[in-house]
Amino acid sequence: MAADGEQEEQLAIAVCHAVSGDILTRVRVRSDDTVGRLREAVLGETGQDELALHLVFKSRVLEDETILTDVRLRDGDIVFLVRTPLLQLSAPRGGAARIWRPQNGDARKMMVAQLDGRVRSAAFAPHGQTVLLVGVSGEAEVWGVETGDLQCRLTPPNGARINSGSFSHDGGRVVGAADGSKAAVWCASTGACLQILTGHGDDVKLACFSPNDSLIATASRDWQARLWDPSDGKCAQALIGHTDVVNSVVFSPTGSWLVTASMDCTARVWDVASGDCLRCLSEHRRPLHSASFSPDEASLLTASFDGTVRIWKMASGCCALVLPADSGVVAAAAFSPDGDSVLVASGSESVKLFGATGGECRRSLAGHSDWIRAAAFSPDGLLVASASYDGTARVHSAVTGVCLQTLSGHAKDVIAGETRAAFYHDGQSRAELARKADVAATDQACKKAELVASPKKAAATGASPRDAASHPAAAPSTRSAALAAALAAPAARPVPAPARQPLCRRPLAAAPKRISDAQVEADLADLGW
Repeated sequence: MAADGEQEEQLAIAVCHAVSGDILTRVRVRSDDTVGRLREAVLGETGQDELALHLVFKSRVLEDETILTDVRLRDGDIVFLVRTPLLQLSAPRGGAARIWRPQNGDARKMMVAQLDGRVRSAAFAPHGQTVLLVGVSGEAEVWGVETGDLQCRLTPPNGARINSGSFSHDGGRVVGAADGSKAAVWCASTGACLQILTGHGDDVKLACFSPNDSLIATASRDWQARLWDPSDGKCAQALIGHTDVVNSVVFSPTGSWLVTASMDCTARVWDVASGDCLRCLSEHRRPLHSASFSPDEASLLTASFDGTVRIWKMASGCCALVLPADSGVVAAAAFSPDGDSVLVASGSESVKLFGATGGECRRSLAGHSDWIRAAAFSPDGLLVASASYDGTARVHSAVTGVCLQTLSGHAKDVIAGETRAAFYHDGQSRAELARKADVAATDQACKKAELVASPKKAAATGASPRDAASHPAAAPSTRSAALAAALAAPAARPVPAPARQPLCRRPLAAAPKRISDAQVEADLADLGW
């Protein structure tokens, strides 16, 4: 951890457009702030709420929870900004899931995926190119986002009803929980059943892939959770300890641990390698319906039917915070991508954002006219999507609390709401984004170097050699070497961030520039999308 003097150091960071190289704004942050805080500062100056913002520094796409000193960001450095469109998914009970582009002022409908019956759940694939719909009657379908076409139907094992489903992290497979004590794995492109997971003694409620897709976890009514090898369908571990139905199962971000939430009013943390129970969290008074890890794995979140959300410290197993829910009902709870905030949707018309360390209520995202059924952060943590019984979905800024879009037109209550970046989410796309931003920045550096070396050429283009020299960038060979190292080296786990005061968003010299939707689309074309 940095010394106190280093923590208080103020950094002036220039933010450049990844394609043009133009300075969009300059912001001040502290050296011990997270990338998520830097992103908030950039958003505060550029005002591009409806787009996903990705920051690239030295050929690396920066993760929200990473501390600025850990990526060696120093005073006067330049980070490159890449903007990509966002997609909003909303699904009502009536059977038609809608996908929207929140950045369009008219919030026009982009695609409708139709199930014959009512929708139980809906979710984007990690790459944002497909959507999985699971119906109340037990059917499941995969739809293409851009085309709006039905890609495939998932055939349940032995005619059983599919209760839930989720994509693998590469988007190539779907794992589903089914009645009849079975789960199954399907190809997300063809719908072909690849494996049937057999071994539970009662219905399977939930199934999910580990972060590297090497394992599958299932939660069952038989009081057990199990780990499976998806390549052969064999059970690797039976996690025994709960005394009632297991409602949910979630891997930690690194895949080393697993947390289960049960009707026995407890959550349990398990070691994935050994199957040992490491923690039993037992202060809730009524059954739990969900649990999840913070991005740095230092904390846990549990949501209960007792009307509270609790934050636990992983190291001690002690409860650090108790967050109340309106009307004693918790509909959804989740950490923000940088772990700094906690979202709670409960028995009211608003979503509340709490501080993950102090528990203070930072934002109340209002606007719905009936209780909220579901809510979730966007991948960059800057937006919150909510779905309500009033038949609408809304998109709010998590930074300002302002409602950016109201997505209406559903005939019945909306049970799912989710936001995804259209072209960016999984690891391969992340590396590709860094590569393309690096290439664009290198090309821009070469052009500016030519202007500095040739005053006549600079005059012909209307550029000032002094301006060109004011945008330093590494030579192409240096940046290529940095890129190769960044893509070859495994990602380091970030150090948990200490509690912080709100960052200073005072601009320095440059006035912020707003970029139109047409320019965003042109930029994406320049980057190869």
